[in-house]
Amino acid sequence: MYLYAGDGSIYPYQYGATPDHAEHPFDLSLMLNQGLQLVCLAGVASALALRSPLIPVQAINGLDFVFQLGNSSFLATSASPLLEAPLNYKPVTVAATHIVATSPLITAQLLQDTFDRYLAEDDVFTEDFLETIIISSNYSSGLDATLRSLVESIGSQILFLPASFNSASSTTPPGPVLLESDGGTIKMSKVFRLYTDTYSNFVHGVYESDGEHKILNLVDPEWGYPLVPVPSRLYSQVDTRPLAGKRVGVKDIYDVKGLKTTLGSKAWTSMIGEANATAPSVQRIIDLGGVVVGKQKTSQFASAAHAWEWTDVYYPQNPRGDGYLSCSASSAGGACSIAAYEWLDFAIGSDTGQSMRQPAAFAGVYGNRPSQGIIDLTGAMPISYGTDTAGVFARDPRDWVQFAKVWYDPALHQGSDLNDLPKLEVPDARSFPKRILYPTDRLPLRNLAAEVVLQSFLDEVTQTMGLSIEKINITEKVESVTGRVYDGVLTDLRTLWTYTQLKIVATPLLDYFSPNFPALDQPFRSSWWNRTLDAKEHTEALQRRHDDSEPWHRKVLFSTEDSCSESILIYDIGTGGLPSFREAYLNDSPGAALPDATGSKEAGSILASYFGSADFTIPIGQVSYYSNVTHQEVSMPVTINMVVKRGCDFVLFNFIEELALHGILAPVATGPKAFTS
Repeated sequence: MYLYAGDGSIYPYQYGATPDHAEHPFDLSLMLNQGLQLVCLAGVASALALRSPLIPVQAINGLDFVFQLGNSSFLATSASPLLEAPLNYKPVTVAATHIVATSPLITAQLLQDTFDRYLAEDDVFTEDFLETIIISSNYSSGLDATLRSLVESIGSQILFLPASFNSASSTTPPGPVLLESDGGTIKMSKVFRLYTDTYSNFVHGVYESDGEHKILNLVDPEWGYPLVPVPSRLYSQVDTRPLAGKRVGVKDIYDVKGLKTTLGSKAWTSMIGEANATAPSVQRIIDLGGVVVGKQKTSQFASAAHAWEWTDVYYPQNPRGDGYLSCSASSAGGACSIAAYEWLDFAIGSDTGQSMRQPAAFAGVYGNRPSQGIIDLTGAMPISYGTDTAGVFARDPRDWVQFAKVWYDPALHQGSDLNDLPKLEVPDARSFPKRILYPTDRLPLRNLAAEVVLQSFLDEVTQTMGLSIEKINITEKVESVTGRVYDGVLTDLRTLWTYTQLKIVATPLLDYFSPNFPALDQPFRSSWWNRTLDAKEHTEALQRRHDDSEPWHRKVLFSTEDSCSESILIYDIGTGGLPSFREAYLNDSPGAALPDATGSKEAGSILASYFGSADFTIPIGQVSYYSNVTHQEVSMPVTINMVVKRGCDFVLFNFIEELALHGILAPVATGPKAFTS
């Protein structure tokens, strides 16, 4: 083994010795400033022949660099490198692996174990990044004699850098990098793998470079699907923040600084500029270490539109079953992306009527409508200040719990002036509810096989957690508690759902296009053309909601000395275990069903929307159905919704975590089946 300096000198190096004990003594720091490289003199050519070459594709957004290795495409943020330093090194652009060595002796086993761990833990790193191995270490590290055979076998060269080469502001993380040298300066840049959004769940991919979020305007050449950039998971391994490195999709109603917020509308997008600030709810995720990888599709203005009513935006695809199941509406892109992509960890959506909960049910993932007021929604498109909420989709119940409990920070609670409800208190307790309320006017599930799944789940929950089941009638309970007819409650809820959006979104849009009327999706053409704003009616509806919420949370979902919420109310927000499709005519098939309309008397989802309670969608199993598309039996998810008193979110999250620890709840898989065993 030899140490090669950029001035052309070659120095013999004895394995196992630190550089100052080499056969020819030299100053290591001086050597590094000249361009130090470890070179293998044997076995390189044959090994390199098996490695995919780096193929440059294009530069984007200035200096950021897209390249290909084998069948995978990557993005390097060369405009804002992790490290840039003067170094006399040969001109080169190569895929490289950065290793931070903490051992006094760098052995072949240490490197091999590191490579194996990288391959097991990261979907960005591949063996193609082993062409050059960059080792950061202190001056006392030695190179073991066993390195020779390993380095020769993989055909690599080693660039050995001292810790002083890291920037003053941060330490260069380990993992795959793009190494660039112009002969006098080297750059190490972060690498993102570009995944194809084959289910059309994203508006576009997003990445951070030079402190700014940028759109990745690249698509798959065959079908035009967006490419979504995801960073190496290895970069976050030394980051202690609770969401470090978690990849997050964001519904395109939330502002991200520097990006347009489309709201699923071409007309709206043509009117606006880039956001000048990031929504606090999204910034909270970034501050906790989360990585925004893309903006995700929403129905126009987050409406409850059916798939066949989407015009400006191509409808997201659900991977479950035969691929033709509905994703519901509004937060559809987020829910179905979590069901589709292993490379995505979480997705952020919103819920006013049922826009988190029903997409979660259709996609068979975990999703929540939190208590009203739990998080600031500044910088998010409003439908109703009094009923809008923000939730998160996930596949793993424990990951979901951990994310939500750090995201919903008391400092971001919404003021009561917006929702006209009492100040929110959210205890983090493990004293759980004692009863399950089973509504006989909303259950059993329409598919008897799905009801069997539900009853089995309830048996496990009641036996393990010591709960009893009590049957109730929701309609009768609402009317007896509020002293009002059910239809009156629904009328007030619809008033709350229309006033804010008409004032904040519709009015400026229609004024901008006046005297013309903008091209809108079908659900808005009539209602916005004939719009009326009645502030008095809205104020009165808010007051009645305030008056009704108090007895509901005192007589139905109430607190005791033992528990934040004495009961859990369950219901089905989906289609009772029957398939619902994104093509209208398929819903006429025997055994298919459309969901209850948002805000209808049949929809159990209105309870949390009106009273402000916490309402979570939980996947509990799956049933089969016959596909009229593929002509075979396929699977669809079965879910149930759990509702607790407003403010008891963390208690319900802790309850769900407990069910997961007992094996009653489990992570869901991506693809056609939510559960593979």
